[in-house]
Amino acid sequence: MSEIRSVQNYKDFLKDNRELLHKNAVRIEDLSPDDDWILDEEWDRIYEQEFLNI
Repeated sequence: MSEIRSVQNYKDFLKDNRELLHKNAVRIEDLSPDDDWILDEEWDRIYEQEFLNI
């Protein structure tokens, strides 16, 4: 894989690897409530900052 150097490179990467990304994605609903990723408070802060504009 070549190095991503611009937004367009990133968009091309996503377009070229869409199926692979979807195949490896995990829905949060499928994770157990005590999963380390869910319990990480950093994601709560990111959610608040990005989606709630706090």
